[in-house]
Amino acid sequence: MYPLWLLSLVFHLVLGTIPCSARQVININSSTLLQFSSLVWDPTTKHFVAGSAMSPTVYAIPDEGTVKCLLSEPSSNSSGVSAVTALAIDHIRLRLIVAFSNPSTVSAYDLKSYRRIYAVPLPELDSAPSGVAVDLESGEVFVSSASREVVLKVGPQGDSKKVISYFKISDDKGLGGIVYLSHGYILVLQTTTGKILKVDTIDGTMKEVLSRDSSMPLAPPSHAIALQTEKSVVVATNQSLLIIESDDNSWTRGVAIQNKMKMEEGEMVVAVAMREGENVSVLVNSQKGYKIEEAVWKESNKEYVYVLWCFILGSILAASLFLWLVWGLYGDKIQSNTPYGHVYWDVNWRKIYYWFQKK
Repeated sequence: MYPLWLLSLVFHLVLGTIPCSARQVININSSTLLQFSSLVWDPTTKHFVAGSAMSPTVYAIPDEGTVKCLLSEPSSNSSGVSAVTALAIDHIRLRLIVAFSNPSTVSAYDLKSYRRIYAVPLPELDSAPSGVAVDLESGEVFVSSASREVVLKVGPQGDSKKVISYFKISDDKGLGGIVYLSHGYILVLQTTTGKILKVDTIDGTMKEVLSRDSSMPLAPPSHAIALQTEKSVVVATNQSLLIIESDDNSWTRGVAIQNKMKMEEGEMVVAVAMREGENVSVLVNSQKGYKIEEAVWKESNKEYVYVLWCFILGSILAASLFLWLVWGLYGDKIQSNTPYGHVYWDVNWRKIYYWFQKK
């Protein structure tokens, strides 16, 4: 006899080998009417860091959805709103890189104490910073301009304007989000066209790697791109996320859109960030407020359907196997061994037979 608990154990072990993951959603709880502009994952403290769209303030957001102020700079007295426009994490040097608007500034903070390490004014941008990225090897910081095709390079110490160099890309149309690749290259979005440009950080030479339909509006320019791997980036539009991949690390061939996630009706993408490696998290603004949710791609939806069908077919197979074992192992014993008195169920499941084994 094969006991029922043994069959159940085998069944669950088989199903346990099928990959399945729940989609994580963090509903941001705030007693005040906060508005967020940017998002990044801090691997040292295991929580998200979000920038304010209304003030020069940075917040921590753990998985519980609570909001805690990490740092806040004095607001400018000039016209316009001082705000955080972009964020980056240098986990090698334990720094939080923050780009501010009005006035345009990039600052570095210690990730443990949130003490400011440096603050460098960026008048060369002629506008608010739109994106920020960091070279983890050298510590250099790259900042893009929202109104000009200009990228500034700030040295790792940020102690002097001399450490800043900038290069003009092409026509002044404004740039969006920016990510740093290895081998001395950056990828930057051109906001008016949706093109993705590859820029050499040494000589400033530019090459277009992907043209995109300009009818698909980008998300706010500072938060429209995140690096997933050296061959893959995530680009945000107002209503969707796109995975764009290259055949090689140099982004010279085979660049194409590989996957897409469309947001629900009434939801708008604010920012996108990478959590724990290649997991994509998106900051969403909806009528119910802000939330951070894990991106689920079309291929992931197919996996869920696959898991569901495997569960259904597995259940049918397990039930059939159990009934077959009951019939095959006990059907004959009902007729021949009933007088001996073992306890078991007959195949019609209506009677219990007791019989006693004779020695």
